[in-house]
Amino acid sequence: MIRVIPSNKLLVIYLVLSGLTYIGLLTNNAFSTYFGLMLFIVFTSYVLSWYLLAMLVALYSRLIPDQGRAELTVGSSVIIGARILSKIPIRWDAKLTLIHSPHIQSNVLRVRINNEFPIKLMGRWIGSAKVIGGIMELSDSLGLLSIQRLLLCDCVEVVIRPERSNSTINRVGVGGYTEHGLSMEGRLGDFRSLLTYDYERPASSIHWLTSARVSELMMINRSDYGSCPIFIVNASSRTLVPQDGKRPIDEALQLINDLSNYCGEVKVILMRRGYVEEKIVSRGAIPYLEREIRVGIIRSSGEDGVHVGLPGYFRKYLNDDELLSIAYIKAPADDEPSIEELNKIINAIGSKNRIILLNFEAVNG
Repeated sequence: MIRVIPSNKLLVIYLVLSGLTYIGLLTNNAFSTYFGLMLFIVFTSYVLSWYLLAMLVALYSRLIPDQGRAELTVGSSVIIGARILSKIPIRWDAKLTLIHSPHIQSNVLRVRINNEFPIKLMGRWIGSAKVIGGIMELSDSLGLLSIQRLLLCDCVEVVIRPERSNSTINRVGVGGYTEHGLSMEGRLGDFRSLLTYDYERPASSIHWLTSARVSELMMINRSDYGSCPIFIVNASSRTLVPQDGKRPIDEALQLINDLSNYCGEVKVILMRRGYVEEKIVSRGAIPYLEREIRVGIIRSSGEDGVHVGLPGYFRKYLNDDELLSIAYIKAPADDEPSIEELNKIINAIGSKNRIILLNFEAVNG
């Protein structure tokens, strides 16, 4: 997991010193010969000494984050602490490039080994991403030689949630559905009964007055989400390909998030060619829904449609799960749902005035 990168300056210096010694031999000039040899030995001693010490520092270094999880919203940032700890008691400056998917934006860091430093992470896309490590680079003061080391660490999970939005949803879907005019009871579903609280349901479903009276958590059992809409989402690879830095899937997830403020949970149907899955989604599950969509597409796309932002010479040191955490779609595959598949789902739901279509601008016939 270590790579040595000699600079052109190093090669030029060796050529000059070798040429000086060779000229002294040809001209039978003892001063030029011995002077060239002396410079060659001194220079080589410096390079080898720095190389051996830097290799030991890199070999016995670890990247240690202060926390294993961070949460932020799209467009916001969070700062976590970390340090590169080496068994060699030295405090050299190094350059650190974090390894993560483009869901997160981070800068190349100038850090000091065996010192703590801050890492600023900015949310770019909605989803659940991971920082799996970083590439540490050591360079000598003359710029002759660089040593890169891949530092893998216990994953830092970064959850990027949709932006906080208080705007009223007014999106028109199939059948002319709009959010305006719905009663709160209609949004949540008609009241049925009180049940013992299911911990997989959101806390908003708890009926606190009854829970306090019976000394047990009770939740409200409602009908099937009343007049809250059903989202049919195009979850093909095209929606995960960034266009001017933004992805169509993020706009869809933002709309789902906005409506979940009113409904608590919404019904989402994911579609791509040959694939249909129904989900009941709460606000907290939206980043993980994106990850599920992304992982499913990556596994079916193959290497041609997937990009990993990591040099190839380090990629062989990562296992499949680590590669999956930092991979993203770079080109759409032929997996757009057909109009026949979409009509079949709409007809199965029946109530078209409750349907909102997302990302279906390019449905194939």
